[in-house]
Amino acid sequence: MKKKKVVITLSIVGIFILTFIIFNYINTDGVIIASGKSEESINNKTFSLMLETSLDSYEYSPSINNSWPGNGYEFNQDLSGCENGGILTWNDETKKVTLKNNISDKCYLYFDIVPPDVTLATNNTDNTYNPSTPATLSCNGATSSYNQKYQRVEISGIDNKYTNCTLTYQTPSSKNYLNNYIIGLSGTTQGTGQVVNENGYRYEGKDPNNYVWFNNELWRIIGVFDENSHGQSGQNLVKIIRADSIGGLAWHKSNTNDWTAASLMNLLNGAYLNSENGTGGEYCYGYSTSVPAGNCDYTETGINDTYRPMIENVTWYLGGHSTQSATAEAFYGYERGTTVSSGRPTETTGYIGLMYPSDYGYSVLSSSCARTTNLGSYNNATCAGQSWMYGQGYEWTITPNSSNSLNVFNVNYYGYLNYSSAISGNSARPVLYLDSSVYVIDGNGSISDPYIIGM
Repeated sequence: MKKKKVVITLSIVGIFILTFIIFNYINTDGVIIASGKSEESINNKTFSLMLETSLDSYEYSPSINNSWPGNGYEFNQDLSGCENGGILTWNDETKKVTLKNNISDKCYLYFDIVPPDVTLATNNTDNTYNPSTPATLSCNGATSSYNQKYQRVEISGIDNKYTNCTLTYQTPSSKNYLNNYIIGLSGTTQGTGQVVNENGYRYEGKDPNNYVWFNNELWRIIGVFDENSHGQSGQNLVKIIRADSIGGLAWHKSNTNDWTAASLMNLLNGAYLNSENGTGGEYCYGYSTSVPAGNCDYTETGINDTYRPMIENVTWYLGGHSTQSATAEAFYGYERGTTVSSGRPTETTGYIGLMYPSDYGYSVLSSSCARTTNLGSYNNATCAGQSWMYGQGYEWTITPNSSNSLNVFNVNYYGYLNYSSAISGNSARPVLYLDSSVYVIDGNGSISDPYIIGM
């Protein structure tokens, strides 16, 4: 219970003190019980209800309500009292106060604002991530720890009703930037794959150590790419893809292969990017406009406030090709080319896109699947079977088939590149580029110990 120097705040001229005279009964011993349910006057004994104006303000004002304060207040036994010596007792279970006195009296009932169970103060917030020295956490009368992976405070065993905690972030002596770190892995074995420099520093192989903890879930690193892949001059940016699909979605409900107008583009860069509920909206479709997707509610699974600032707004290249019978290297060129269906744009900007066909083509080591192999012939154990990107059923890419205005390339269930109409409902895995200032905090990239990142 707080013991305070009382400063009572009163209004200007015409001070109004609400007299809280609320009694259930009076017995022969002069005991009065107030229940806070009505306002009455009995035997000239009165109650005035005084509420703290703000947490730990030490100031009180008369209540303007005719009932006990609800949740968020607690009775202050030390301050409460009566002018003529009456004895007040508060029953927290029944929410009743008992006054024992046989003479006329006036009593004041003081209620304090209840502080939160845990009060957390943070220090050095400009350095929220430190790979060598994690943040330190101290709490009064409680067991506590800081979970760096989930960026959360974990507290248990609070001795008293409340505890005060201080979280202090440590200033790192240096930062291990994720883009430079991955480039430094070039030519090395990572899990059952490698980092290889092929139109970008790419993770290739069956199951490389390219897992990263992003948005409080597993994503995978496609690689590190220069401005020829994303349009950001002089920047090497890390490109990542969600480990799992967000569901079967139409690429474009209107069945045209223009990404700048596509319903999936709008859904990813709208409701998904901003953690909103897109269910029932104009972009949430599983097939054409006749089959709405079952769930586009991204309030919990969309990009959250902590990770959203890490995403770069980049150029997405929209060049196409007329057939799936082309190599990974050829597709890399087509994607950045100008061959499109009549009137289609060749590039756009945005935060979230989809993988390119070349990303899939390069995701398998050349020692397993020769680079002369057409992506349309990847349906075998040495190509698709050795690719970490394979296995999502029928999965969309961002690249249109340039021979018409309807079709978009996808990686199909059998592992080879194909195409289908834009209204089809295929798996969609968001792809994005990380800001160049993102760095590694912890982890080795394996599924059990993914890279923990900060910015």
